Amino acid sequence: MSATLYVGISELVQPHADAGSSRDPLSVTRDAALLVRNGVVVAAGPRELVRSVPDVAAAEQVDLGGRAVIPGFIDSHTHVVHAGERVDDLARRARGETYASIAKAGGGIRRSVRHLAEATIEEIAQQSLPRLDAMFACGTTTVEVKTGYGLTPELEEKHVAAIELTAKSVKQQLLPTLLAHVPVSPTGIEREDVVRAWHDTVIPKLAKRVRYFDVFVEDGAFTADEARKLCGYARSHGLGLKLHVDQLRDGGGAALAASLGALSADHLEHTSAVGARALADTGVLACILPGCSLMLRDWPNARALREAGCEVAIASDCNPGSSPLVDLTLCGLLAATQCGLTLDEALWGITRGGAKALGLHDRGRLVPGERADLVVVDHTDFRAIFARPNRPPVHRVIVGGLPK
Repeated sequence: MSATLYVGISELVQPHADAGSSRDPLSVTRDAALLVRNGVVVAAGPRELVRSVPDVAAAEQVDLGGRAVIPGFIDSHTHVVHAGERVDDLARRARGETYASIAKAGGGIRRSVRHLAEATIEEIAQQSLPRLDAMFACGTTTVEVKTGYGLTPELEEKHVAAIELTAKSVKQQLLPTLLAHVPVSPTGIEREDVVRAWHDTVIPKLAKRVRYFDVFVEDGAFTADEARKLCGYARSHGLGLKLHVDQLRDGGGAALAASLGALSADHLEHTSAVGARALADTGVLACILPGCSLMLRDWPNARALREAGCEVAIASDCNPGSSPLVDLTLCGLLAATQCGLTLDEALWGITRGGAKALGLHDRGRLVPGERADLVVVDHTDFRAIFARPNRPPVHRVIVGGLPK
């Protein structure tokens, strides 16, 4: 593949590798250039410095017209591959019903399980493609995708197959996760049997087809002891760990994620100071989901997480019920306006933060050796990416050094 030299960059934004204690998570180079070869960044920085790199004269030159360039966004927590919608859930919440009461009445996750069971794998993929296309148009180049709407071994395998089929037709990379969502079954088997099915069947059968294992630890979902058992078994099969915790109350979930050495602890709306400190001490990423908070009216305190020393990632939680959002820039804006982050911290959270929450070391920045996944902002100031909610000024999205 020939090399490409991108010039005409008003601002080249580089998230720092780490942001645990830094109040300055980004660096910005003005009048910058970017040299890409074989889908990987070769050089990035001041224009004249990049132009001095050997063989740069042989590269095809692309002028970006004085626009800002930032890394491609990484959505580290989604349920974007699913069947059907849950519009009725929204109407019920508007009438004052709670997440828990809707689920108890047969809505919520159980409705998504029925939709998954009734649709073919091809139908699930076709329904999911427009959502992923919209994500890409907003700048998201890497997407984690969870199962969890199957509950039974057979439907969980179907969900994995739907993710695999969807991945063949999208512009971004999809990274699949097995999610133990709730310990109930459409067939009415006992809770202990559901846990056993995950341990004896789902994890060993599907581990080679996914990258991560996630478990929802909450009242009405899995207990901490069940999570420890399943996470230990998933890790023995080579899977990275991610946990849904402290969403509805402080159940000690953040400390649990820290003790398990998870890649990230996600939700954290009710995480205590002790839990936040545990995440910081162990380097487990704190991942907030402002889209879900917008729908459920329950915001995490990301400023407190940062002050405790946590690195904070931001994800969309795109799902048919509690967060039908596809735009990470909107989630970043909500993190800044409602959760206490700065715009610089918000950008770190949807780039390098998302990468770290997935254990990825080849993306989330634009430095030599990393993937050339980038967003060209249709503005000279990178912060404008947050200034137009649900209509981000994205001029071009580039994956592997090539416009899609």
